[in-house]
Amino acid sequence: MDVNMNAAVTFGELLQKNPQAAAYYDRCTPEQRNAILLQLGQVTSQSQLRAFVDNLPSASL
Repeated sequence: MDVNMNAAVTFGELLQKNPQAAAYYDRCTPEQRNAILLQLGQVTSQSQLRAFVDNLPSASL
C-alpha cells in the first residue's frame, strides 16, 4: 500500500510540473480520473511514472 501511496503522491507532483498533462487530467470525468489512478498500481518505477504522466494527454480512455 505504501508503494501505491508514493506513486499517487509522485503522480500529483509530476502533474504539477507538466501543465499539459495537468490540464488533460482536470478535464477528465471522475470515472476517467479513477481509471487513471487505478493504472498507477501497474507502474513499477519513477521513470515509468514520468512517462505515464508525459503521455497522459495522448492516452485514450
